[in-house]
Amino acid sequence: MKKLGVVLLAAAVMFGAQVYSQPAEGNGFHKFIKDLKLSEVQKKDVDKIRLEMEKQQIAQKAKNETMRLDLQQLFKADNPDKSAIEKKLNEIANLEVQMHMIRIDSWFAVNKLLTLEQQKTWKQALVAGSTMKHKMMKHEMMKNHGMGKDQMPPPPDEPSPK
Repeated sequence: MKKLGVVLLAAAVMFGAQVYSQPAEGNGFHKFIKDLKLSEVQKKDVDKIRLEMEKQQIAQKAKNETMRLDLQQLFKADNPDKSAIEKKLNEIANLEVQMHMIRIDSWFAVNKLLTLEQQKTWKQALVAGSTMKHKMMKHEMMKNHGMGKDQMPPPPDEPSPK
C-alpha cells in the first residue's frame, strides 16, 4: 500500500514534466519553451533531454505491458498463486515508480540548464501540468466504467464486469 501511495504521489507531481513532451503548438511544452526564451544552445540541450526521456519511457512502457500480460496469466491459472500475484504487482509498482523517475530526472535536468528567471516559468509548467493531469484523470474515471487496460482483473471467484 505504501508503494501505491508513492506511485500516485509521483504521478501527480510528475505530470508537470510531461507537459514538455506534448506536441500541440501554442500550449503544453511548446508554449512553455516559447515563454522560457531559450538560447539556441539551451534548445538543443532540452531537445536531447526530451529525446532521451522518450526513449527510456518507450522501453519502460514495453516492460510494463509485458508484466501486465504476465499478471493476467497468473490470474487465469487453474489455481492462482497469491504470492506470485503479489510479487508481480510489486514488480509492476516498482516499474511504474521508475517510469515516473525518468520524468522527474528529465525535469531536473532541464531545470539545471535554466537561468533563475527561466526556472520560475519552468516551475509554473510543473504546476499547470499537474492540474491538467488531475482533471484528465478525473474525466477518464467518469468515462470508463468497465475494466480498462490499467485496471486489475477481478479475482478468480468473481464474474468479469460486463
